Amino acid sequence: MSPTEPNAPIAVIGAGLAGLTAALDLADAGRDVILVERRPFPGGKAYSFTDPKHDVVLDNGQHITMPCCTAFQDLIERIGCADVVRYQPHLDVAVIDPDSNGRRVSVLSGQPPGALRHLGLNRLPAPLHLAPSLLGYEHLSIGEKSRLGFALQPMRRITEAERMALDRQSFADWLRAHHQTERAIERFWDLIVLPTCNDRSEAVSAAQAIFVFQRGFIHDRDAANIGLFARGLGEMADTALKRLCERGARVELGHSVRALVMQESQVRAIRYGRDRTLEVGAVVLALPPDSAFELIPAGWRRREPFWRLAQHELSPIVNVHLKWDRKVMRRDFVAVLDPDAQFIFNRSQMHGWPTPPQWISVSLSGAHDLVDRSRQEVIERVERAVRRALRRTDGAALLATRVVKEQAATFRPKPGMNAHRVRPRTPIGNLVLAGAWTATGWPATMESAVRSGHAAAQSLIDQEETWT
Repeated sequence: MSPTEPNAPIAVIGAGLAGLTAALDLADAGRDVILVERRPFPGGKAYSFTDPKHDVVLDNGQHITMPCCTAFQDLIERIGCADVVRYQPHLDVAVIDPDSNGRRVSVLSGQPPGALRHLGLNRLPAPLHLAPSLLGYEHLSIGEKSRLGFALQPMRRITEAERMALDRQSFADWLRAHHQTERAIERFWDLIVLPTCNDRSEAVSAAQAIFVFQRGFIHDRDAANIGLFARGLGEMADTALKRLCERGARVELGHSVRALVMQESQVRAIRYGRDRTLEVGAVVLALPPDSAFELIPAGWRRREPFWRLAQHELSPIVNVHLKWDRKVMRRDFVAVLDPDAQFIFNRSQMHGWPTPPQWISVSLSGAHDLVDRSRQEVIERVERAVRRALRRTDGAALLATRVVKEQAATFRPKPGMNAHRVRPRTPIGNLVLAGAWTATGWPATMESAVRSGHAAAQSLIDQEETWT
């Protein structure tokens, strides 16, 4: 094999959002691209499947987006799938407390109650636009609500350097230092931190959690309006793959990359499938950190930054799809102050499916306690929590269930983890890294994955002369 192969393609390994984005960018820049994915379908941690018993398309998990996720929004517009997302006109989250003896449902909203709008409070700047809603939030005491500002105001003023200096501190400890009670952490702060960071405030870096609040709630009043998917995520991934093929890229689904073949500190070929070898000009490694680490040649694993890939811990998500014999919820989704429910999505309504029956999806982030439980135990616990939360389930029959466990759904943004999030460029001159776990600044979201794909592709293009 010669040290220079001018016609060799760039191999993108992994067809999640990071890999798809990197491949699209490289193809649009006129590079010859081959995309290799071990599964027979694209999407990574955001895919759809057809339930063969019920002829319905379900997502592996219930994903959402927000207007602050600009890179993701640009991607779906670029591939012609912008209409797959339906945004709220303003933040509107109904929160249910199943144990409440008084008001069970309280709404967190970017709009004040109707009676207050004539006072001009409907266009207050962020974060004041949340004030009327927070004052009416029934799941905290008056004292707890009055102390929320002791944390929100410092978040508004904190600089990026000051925020990053908090990376080794847990968000819960930071909140306690700013006069937040354990009850407020559980019933307000975790409501936002858990689904965005995939763990609770106790286990999440203060730097990462504060970023979420700054980007979503503090600097722009509309940044956190929830975007729901009107069609399956698989359609979005399939369309991205189609656009990639239209640009002349080669796609190999259902093939695992087994090894990177090195020569003179460069990757010169990949071995994939059973016995295939392909000479390559460069590689984008768009895999989870543990899988990426396994592909790094043994002699390189202790070098910076590759050893950092092995330092990542992973956090699970459990999703439970439930089919009821009648309509059991009206809203698109609700939040529940119960660890066995968390967020319930009205999948039938979001996708325009006729009811009855009605499909709902329960998304459980940071599900360390459930991920290793049996399917039956998961269903029993989730059904019990749903019946407590949704009164319309009284007398309703559960017709079908589907449990989807993502053992390694995201990296765990624990205190100190930011030091192990790496940039795309590596000491192997023609190999770059991509994935939601890389140093994008964002938590492990679809937005982070897309941003990492852009960064990886640009890094290869910028250093192209050094490896061609």
